Amino acid sequence: MKSIRSRIGAALGLTLTASLVLSACSSSSESTSSPAPAASTSPAASTAAQPKLDPYTIKMFVPGVPQKDQELINAEVSKYLKDKINVTLDMQVIDWGSWADKMNLKYASNEVFDITWTTSWDNWPGKIQNKSIIPLDDLMAKYGQDALKIVNPKVLNGIKYNGVTYGMPTNKEFAANKGFLVRKDLVDKYKFDLSTVKKPEDMEPFFDVIKKNETGMIPFLSGKTNGLFIALQEGMFVSASSSATNLGVMDRATKDLKLIDLYSDPRYMDMLKLANKWYKAGYINKDAATLTDFAGTYRSGKVFAFPETLKPGKDLEVTQATGLPWVQVELTKPLITTGSTLGNMLSISRTSKNPERVMMFLNLLYTDKTLLNMIAFGLEGKHFVKKDENTIDFPPGMTAQTSGYSLGAPYMFGNQFIDYLWTNEDPKKWEKYNKFNADADEAKGIGFIFNNENVKNEISAYTNALAEFYPGLITGTLDPVEYLPKMVEKLKAAGMEKINAEVQKQLDAWAAANNKK
Repeated sequence: MKSIRSRIGAALGLTLTASLVLSACSSSSESTSSPAPAASTSPAASTAAQPKLDPYTIKMFVPGVPQKDQELINAEVSKYLKDKINVTLDMQVIDWGSWADKMNLKYASNEVFDITWTTSWDNWPGKIQNKSIIPLDDLMAKYGQDALKIVNPKVLNGIKYNGVTYGMPTNKEFAANKGFLVRKDLVDKYKFDLSTVKKPEDMEPFFDVIKKNETGMIPFLSGKTNGLFIALQEGMFVSASSSATNLGVMDRATKDLKLIDLYSDPRYMDMLKLANKWYKAGYINKDAATLTDFAGTYRSGKVFAFPETLKPGKDLEVTQATGLPWVQVELTKPLITTGSTLGNMLSISRTSKNPERVMMFLNLLYTDKTLLNMIAFGLEGKHFVKKDENTIDFPPGMTAQTSGYSLGAPYMFGNQFIDYLWTNEDPKKWEKYNKFNADADEAKGIGFIFNNENVKNEISAYTNALAEFYPGLITGTLDPVEYLPKMVEKLKAAGMEKINAEVQKQLDAWAAANNKK
């Protein structure tokens, strides 16, 4: 197999509309993103020489589960930053279910804030085109020099949209595979053999046992935007763009850069039929089509299995974050896509009053181990205790569920290669990330991202039409034989075919410009 460096390098060339591939972790010997050099707890070099700075409060929004001790963390981080860049941190966590709506309202009302978490699937091009987030290149060159030394140039070049940088990428893994997370204590209790699970249907005997013997337990959790498709769809299809849900889709099994009609593919119907079968059997929660607090539900202790995007040690990360034991079941081979590589970035809002100071803060997240781990894991002695220089555990008697700060989202911040590891995690986690990336398949069209300017109205109409049926279909609540055709009829009326035609046109031009077949 070619090294990941040569593969990603070939994939990243100039795009017609945008060159947007970011790597967040390294491969074996030839890396696209290497573990950071030994981190310092002193001010970063590019900020230490700054003149006396006036006080400034950075307001930062990230999605997740709101934490009881968030204000305490903010206060301690602010104390730590006072002598470094004279910043007070106001980090606010918005629950996943209301994240998109609340952030859209902030943009529309021109609310003053500084940092937002961004990702390819959360209307990334729209935020750029609407000028909700600002260009970072000049700021990075002046105040983000340490981050520039750590993140590989191929990564930084790859995330540019029309040649401009709009997000600071997390330095982490960039491949992903799909499958389930399953409660390990119940697997052990009933002696389930998960090695027999090669396809989703193989879980059904286990679901039957859980349904009959564990009162109140949801065998397979699904939600308004989360369903069986998460564990299956990428094994069959790969998206060429972030234009709109289920558009710009290609067949993973072919080499052609040609879009297919996902909704007419029999494999898609089979997937929806299986979800419907599980819903009728009582495996899927009855409120699935309206459930928005997905993470809160699986943290409740009343869920046996749920679909998830996986990586080495994902089960241990979620175990640590929830205080519940999980094990992962992998159903697809790892894949590197434009979307997965653009998975986690921090961007600066157009309403920020001091982008220069904000960039100083972002820069520190790549070099300052104390700062990064405080934001990721909380306060030493209160939320964790150190077992050695790089390993932590909860204080005696504390769990993730009783801790006042168990955000469970270190992947959102800066340089994950200087994160602490929990005692239950593999000491070779970062090395395994490298191999995971190196062994992954590359999606067709990696590096291409769709410019939706020509079909913005159609995408809006399509998205509105999709909302009527999609949650019910992906959760199995609706019979796909009856309702999928009804949905497709409305999607076509909204402009689905025009959108796909525009994606294909841009994809063809990108392929020609980058010598892709």
